[in-house]
Amino acid sequence: MTKIYILWYIYLIYELKSKYHLFNLFITVILLDRNLMKNIKIILRTILIGSFGGIAFNLLLLPLPWVLGPVFFIAIFALFGNEVLIPQQLRNPFIGIIGVWLGQSFSSSVFLEMNEWIISIALLFLYVPFSYLITYLFLHKIRKIGKAESFFISSPGGLLEMVLGAEECGANSKLVGLVHMMRIFLTVFTIPTLILILFPGSFEREATWPNFTGSIIDCLIILLILPVGLIFGKFFKIPGHRLFGPLIISAILHVTEIVDLNAPVVIFIVAQLITGSFFGSNMNGLNWKIARNYIGHAIGIVFSLSICMIPFIFVISYLINSRPEAIILAYSPGGINEMGLVAATLGIKPAFVITHHLFRLFIVVLILGFAQKFIYPKLKLILKNSN
Repeated sequence: MTKIYILWYIYLIYELKSKYHLFNLFITVILLDRNLMKNIKIILRTILIGSFGGIAFNLLLLPLPWVLGPVFFIAIFALFGNEVLIPQQLRNPFIGIIGVWLGQSFSSSVFLEMNEWIISIALLFLYVPFSYLITYLFLHKIRKIGKAESFFISSPGGLLEMVLGAEECGANSKLVGLVHMMRIFLTVFTIPTLILILFPGSFEREATWPNFTGSIIDCLIILLILPVGLIFGKFFKIPGHRLFGPLIISAILHVTEIVDLNAPVVIFIVAQLITGSFFGSNMNGLNWKIARNYIGHAIGIVFSLSICMIPFIFVISYLINSRPEAIILAYSPGGINEMGLVAATLGIKPAFVITHHLFRLFIVVLILGFAQKFIYPKLKLILKNSN
């Protein structure tokens, strides 16, 4: 919409060479302001609904309440035909804030544990393509999804990269994006409960409420880390640079003990609220029938990827001295942002979990690089012949 507004303004400036178009300018500006005010109202309403979701999930002691609560409430609100909206431009800076917060999980002790991590990271290079293939076969053969869509949906990570790949090949990118989002939601919602069932007492469920206790100076440091991290991520072409750029800079500063951030927790709660609200607003325009079908795909994907990771968890638990809960979180088919938050909030080796998810994304990007050369042309041909 913003691009349309800019084009209109350029057109109007050109038209103003004639004084008779002043009235048209006046009317158009009024209409634009009305659209802008309407969007602002929808955004504020969406955030309010997300806040109610966060409070409800917090009271129920459900996992990641300030992300999953907004996702759930806003998605339900949208499926009843109500308009919801969180623009990507609004969400983007809050992704960076979450990255800074996750970077706090790293400390100088990471170097002592790194030699054990090598084994579990190396096994990711087997797990990712293996689970990718099994899930692809499940989606295409059992769920009867087209080859192109199955290829982009079955990945155990890389939501944005998969959506862009689907767009490049002419596949149904909305299906790909929404099913991946549902995969992440289901994983984050179920894995902590599964961990509690398998390992009772591994963590305690506690409510997390906003408070303003903390250092104002640390808030300013966060504002400095954000642009530096973004530039760093773009320069080195890091996948998910909006999250990982600030995360890596924050991690470096904490590992070297240059900083030890103690910013008010309300900042990070708001960041989770906006991120979760954006997540839920992607259900805008869907009906219950389509959503049910997509959820069926997502449940199948989570089941397939989870079954695939079981033998790897047993092997890694035998080979290295690490908490099984941490290995489960590190191999779980959730999003990097979300699984990092789960590990951080539950206190289950967040640095270990985040590092593994970073490598998982790296492997997915490598697979896509190969696919772009050898598989994309075949998928484009299949889609062309099917039209």
